[in-house]
Amino acid sequence: MADLAKRFAENPILKPGDIRPSIAGMKVECLLNPGVFRFNDRTWLLLRVAERPEQKPGKTSFPILDTSGKLQILEFDNSDPKLNRADPRVIGYEGKDYLTTMSHFRLVASGDGINFTKTQLIPRCLARANWSPTA
Repeated sequence: MADLAKRFAENPILKPGDIRPSIAGMKVECLLNPGVFRFNDRTWLLLRVAERPEQKPGKTSFPILDTSGKLQILEFDNSDPKLNRADPRVIGYEGKDYLTTMSHFRLVASGDGINFTKTQLIPRCLARANWSPTA
């Protein structure tokens, strides 16, 4: 039982810098809730990838989907008194709350169970927003 509690010596297997952003100008902030399975002699990880726009000095920006389902980047001066940055996960502006990242699922595979090289983008928002990251 003690062996099961040991962490993998190469932890973490993947870091945000190992995953390319799905859209130019975005940055992968974190990898969340991985699930692992074996299929066709490969080890697969299903990850939730959280991305946000590259941040500029003195500014706070975050992605939203507008009412037509298109990606927009909102950007505000950090000195704006209407901006509430108390929680790094949620930004408040004029009484509305906005998530600081957008997330989607990414499927990665490995032949040796350690080096994950093949990635496929599976955006969460495709079905509900009819949005494509290549649009």
